[in-house]
Amino acid sequence: MSLYVQETDSEMIFVVPEELKLSVSKIANETFGGDLNIRFLSLFKESSLIRSAWDVVQRTENQQVAKEAKEVLRSIEDTVENFFRQSNLDLSYLPGLQAFNVDDGSVLIDWKFNEFRIGFTIEPNPQESGWYLVSTDNLGEITASGYLSNMGLKKLVLWLLNFILAYA
Repeated sequence: MSLYVQETDSEMIFVVPEELKLSVSKIANETFGGDLNIRFLSLFKESSLIRSAWDVVQRTENQQVAKEAKEVLRSIEDTVENFFRQSNLDLSYLPGLQAFNVDDGSVLIDWKFNEFRIGFTIEPNPQESGWYLVSTDNLGEITASGYLSNMGLKKLVLWLLNFILAYA
């Protein structure tokens, strides 16, 4: 039996792979909570998903570029955290994002997986900021990209998270 999860705002439906399903413990008393697995929540409390990238962005000279890069990082972290809370999936296996300050004043945010890579380029001209997804030959050499200004950031991150859950 397949498990499907729907994100409310975007109405996107995620298919949850069998190996990612967790046994959900029943809450004994909803007022005070029940069995809560702190190991999974610490992923978000400590911001381990974006910590390394955030540190690099903090050192970005162009404050407008830094602000836009922080918005991307927060959107990713919030989306992963909200998805975790709604689905009770263990997402602690997700690798951390990396960021790089480039000589032209832009910031590159990179999220590397075994079979694919997702990235965001934050440019001094916000209209030129973009995203990309590329995969290895094992996944059919998928390539997708676009401008951040053409798509809502939240919907984009949800779409990318759906891809991650399907192929990571």
